[in-house]
Amino acid sequence: MYATLDDMTAVFGLDELVAITDRDHTDAVDAGLAEAALTRASSEADSYLARRYAVPVSPVPPVLTAAVCDIARYRLTGGPASETDPILERYRQAIKWLERVADGKADLPGLSLPGQGSTAGVAFSTGRRVFDRRPARGNEA
Repeated sequence: MYATLDDMTAVFGLDELVAITDRDHTDAVDAGLAEAALTRASSEADSYLARRYAVPVSPVPPVLTAAVCDIARYRLTGGPASETDPILERYRQAIKWLERVADGKADLPGLSLPGQGSTAGVAFSTGRRVFDRRPARGNEA
């Protein structure tokens, strides 16, 4: 998952999280519902990012965390919590950014694309030829 309930709380505030997750009118955040929305939003982000990056991406850049929070927030609206223009606009901007990343018009900060960057963990060496089609020397008939 690219974002947590704590991330959403930091961005949107506790009152808003209660408003969009409290389906049972307990005046508390439904953590299970919020985490399910974050999981779905992370999966949605992966569907775009997988075109250029190995997913799940790590480390998670803050811009990806913010996009996933915006997607999850939008997905949680409905029922008693209504979609507002700012929620819809932030969702659209998050999707537009993910499309730009998928199309190569934007990058994930701090991550290199497959085939670029470091080759850490990969070693190449040339060795001697083990098999040869020529007859061995001294064994010619």
